[in-house]
Amino acid sequence: MVPPRSLPASSVCWRRQSRFPSQRRGYVHRALLQDRIASKAVSRPPRRALHVSQSHTQVVPSSTRTTTTTPPIDPSLLRATEPQKPGIRGQLEQWQQQFGGPDEAMLKAFENHPMHGEMENNMSKLSFSSKADEEHGIEPELDEDNEGEELITIGLFLRPGDVVELSQPGREPVLAVFVQQLDMISQFFSVNGRWVHSLLSGISFTVPRCVDPALLQPLLPYMPTKLLHTGPKDALQVPRELAAPVQAVLQELTEESERIYRTNAPVLDTAYSVLADATRPRMMTLSQIAKTLLGKRDPAWSPSPAALLAVRKALNHNEFRFRSDYRSQRLTNVFAIRPKNDVEVVETVQGWIREYNEYLASLANDHISSPRRSKGATYVVAFIEKSRRLIATSRKDRDPNHGCVGPSRTRPTSSRQQQSFLRLVIREDFTDSDRQIINFLHAWVLTAQFQRMPNLYSACTSILHAIGLYEEDTVNIQGLPVAMGRAMGNLFLQEIGVITPHENRALYDEHLMLPTVRLSRNLELLNTKAELTRKTPDFRDSMADLRRDWGSTTVFCIDASDAKEIDDGVSVERIPGKDSEFWLHVHVANPTAFFDKTHVLSGLAAHMTSTVYTPERTFPMLPTWVSQNYFSLGRNRPVITFSSRVDASGNVVETKIQHGIVRKVVSITPSEVSEYLGEYSNGSVSRFVVGGEVPTKKSSRSTPRLTPDQLQNLQDMYTVAKARWKARRAAGAVRFDLSPNEVRLYESPQQTGMTWMPPSLDKARFIQGDPIIEITNEKARNGNEIDATNIVEECMLTACSSAASWCAERNIPVMFRGTIEPPSRDLSLEQFKEQILNPHMDKYGSLSPGLQLRYLKALGRAIAHSSPLPHKIIGTPAYVKVTSPLRRFSDMIAHWQIEAAIRYEERTGTMLNSAVLASAPRSILPFSLRQMQESIITLSPRERIIGQTNALARHFWIVQAYMRAFYYKEAHLPDTFNVWIRHAGDGIYTTGYTIDQSIKVKIRDLKDSACVAGDQWAVKIHSIDVFSGTINVTPIELLHRDAGEI
Repeated sequence: MVPPRSLPASSVCWRRQSRFPSQRRGYVHRALLQDRIASKAVSRPPRRALHVSQSHTQVVPSSTRTTTTTPPIDPSLLRATEPQKPGIRGQLEQWQQQFGGPDEAMLKAFENHPMHGEMENNMSKLSFSSKADEEHGIEPELDEDNEGEELITIGLFLRPGDVVELSQPGREPVLAVFVQQLDMISQFFSVNGRWVHSLLSGISFTVPRCVDPALLQPLLPYMPTKLLHTGPKDALQVPRELAAPVQAVLQELTEESERIYRTNAPVLDTAYSVLADATRPRMMTLSQIAKTLLGKRDPAWSPSPAALLAVRKALNHNEFRFRSDYRSQRLTNVFAIRPKNDVEVVETVQGWIREYNEYLASLANDHISSPRRSKGATYVVAFIEKSRRLIATSRKDRDPNHGCVGPSRTRPTSSRQQQSFLRLVIREDFTDSDRQIINFLHAWVLTAQFQRMPNLYSACTSILHAIGLYEEDTVNIQGLPVAMGRAMGNLFLQEIGVITPHENRALYDEHLMLPTVRLSRNLELLNTKAELTRKTPDFRDSMADLRRDWGSTTVFCIDASDAKEIDDGVSVERIPGKDSEFWLHVHVANPTAFFDKTHVLSGLAAHMTSTVYTPERTFPMLPTWVSQNYFSLGRNRPVITFSSRVDASGNVVETKIQHGIVRKVVSITPSEVSEYLGEYSNGSVSRFVVGGEVPTKKSSRSTPRLTPDQLQNLQDMYTVAKARWKARRAAGAVRFDLSPNEVRLYESPQQTGMTWMPPSLDKARFIQGDPIIEITNEKARNGNEIDATNIVEECMLTACSSAASWCAERNIPVMFRGTIEPPSRDLSLEQFKEQILNPHMDKYGSLSPGLQLRYLKALGRAIAHSSPLPHKIIGTPAYVKVTSPLRRFSDMIAHWQIEAAIRYEERTGTMLNSAVLASAPRSILPFSLRQMQESIITLSPRERIIGQTNALARHFWIVQAYMRAFYYKEAHLPDTFNVWIRHAGDGIYTTGYTIDQSIKVKIRDLKDSACVAGDQWAVKIHSIDVFSGTINVTPIELLHRDAGEI
């Protein structure tokens, strides 16, 4: 190979060398001007000269020339004087100009393109590079299950001209400007001159109003609008001359951020050592980090967008140390900074594994002498040998399957009814070095800390390879792809007795910050402080002088018999002289009157955001002793009551909010209410059980005996509920048949749920036996009508709607919830009703799953905002959640706001309004408008994560049950299932739900052209992947397709 210096200057490829000057010239020239190094004009070779072939003849100075006899002319040399043919690039450009115009198939995605019907091409072509805007894909399922979930309005949809950072693993981020929204897909134009599509959830950083929207108008005709017809490498792009102004703005911002990064590289590259704590995680926003690193202790300094981009680059280069949640990063810009101790463990173990691999390499190369093992290699060898012994022990009782162990062959039995179905067996001890390696693998498998970090990922897989017991012939693959990844890592941790055979990974989401993850150390501190107040709680009733004694009024608490936290109760009051009008009172637990937003319990509730409910255990928002001993609804307990005067048509004509004390409380279940009202179950209930017979537990509770007046109260509540549903339905509300499954676990005959066993780091711990899993699902009884079991639902919705109207009338900022239409869609809501919904209802009387899905999308996206807006899905003009303050922090915020307003109005005798709020010398409300907006930004993503966790946790146990039934025949499964298509993707991502139990499945080998959302298919189970939580099925035949979709 020729050394670089030996190449003649004329042989340098200027085409490649010119890339850096063309991309960075603006920054370099400005920097030189600032330092008075460069002149205002910088000469450079002509653009054309950088691409022409260079002559290899050398010019000799005239002073050194000598006269010589002209040699005979070689005819072959005459070719040099002929016109040169263009190079490969030039020939391709000529061919493109002559033959490369787009055809009609290519233009199908570009509805507004000016070349429809023409066959010429003046457009740029897609060039290939390693930038993040190349093939920036849209993951079909990312938002699949989120329709109807609440999002955040502040920044929910981007506006044309907003600049975002596009990033992909292994590629440098690039800047792009938002152009337009196409249904749920956002369309961008990047600094490299490409149009790009992404879900909004894939965007992690935004610079608002950076590009003049007028510059984007000329681009619109060249942007695709039919995304189904665009391929990942579609060649049609925007003409260069139209793109240049937009690219210039993006390039200037890119260069400025690069300049800031280079100038401050010594500080930015050592950010972790400056910001991290030794033992505790720290949470900081991007702006706080930028001010700490670049602000030079100037309190007035504020980071520019370019400075924030520079800091983001530094943090992304240290992704393990600075963790962010992609689901909310664009809105919160919060980073979790790992403790130095955690990072040290990871780096130490990675070093040991490196030493072990080097030791193996030396063994392979040195066949004579035995190489000496380092200390780190010795630790790894000892861990591998111990792991093999433990794995052998595990496989005597449980099969090694793809991603998890199988059911236990041992079934503990006992004559004592109190005996657990599970038995704990302790084996070998783990050493300190074992614990460090286990923590390393724990971070890889359970909390997914090594995503997009190939070096750490490969270090983990190398341990599995070294053990030699996780190849295809040693594990039951069960028709699933073979890969030495996290699924095998999960199986390994189960087989060495670190995690239980039933560990639910949904609870190990780092950003959920439950006690299951290390980032929850702040939660431990809050719990410790809260526990200190238990003996002498400092509760003082701030509303004591304003409480009404509800005396003999019967308050019905309608909930499950085993409910621990009772948030609400309902009473009804007839209006004299108005036989068809009622006061509906919803009495809600009132903890916020006894401690303010600065109390330690408030901090704990804010951290938790909401109670997390999973089949195995519950993680309460407030400590159990607080809820049950002081505030859960019961006799003589304080309440805040939301009262609504409802007329015969179901309209709320008057609202009141008042504080009080309830004296007479009747606890009753929904089924008991139905029986008292003469309704008996006529709905279908499906039930599926694995692991044995469900234990029957005798309840000590007896059915309450109601007086005639109380029975009349129930009948009046039912009348109000029916009227309210009639009014909501007229406003567009719809009831959906997609009822969630109820999953119950039994590890003993005496109680449901599972005892939490955190990962065992001291001893290998094996579990003999498995829990009983019961899955039930009750379908709607009367289609689009309600029955007595819906009374509570209608009462709570009425209270929340009335509370929203009360706050809106006074301009009080709370966490309002509503719907907004997406920026673009095929049909408006009214058109959808007129053309599709109403004709279908007239013909069939109810909605099919496919039409329910389409109607839900037509109603808009559910969002949270600091000001009121209509909620079309529920059918109310405004809505704020206020009925669960023991389980949801946003309800507590609303209560604090309302109570401050009530105290003000009682003190002044005037109603609070926007003018008073704006002119008051001191804040009247505990949360200002800006603070409320910041709270929404923080709470909305966490509410979403918790909701997803609750659903994922249920689904995990459903997949466990189906795995045990399908592979181990613990329960009967039908040969085929009927499913309806929820998301019609590209075959890989086609998903659906079983019709009888609403269980999510993935359909294999079903091309998107063969199905549409709402189809009903007969399928059979192909395989079950417990680790990824998927039940894979293969299609057999199409059973039904909605009219108009054929």
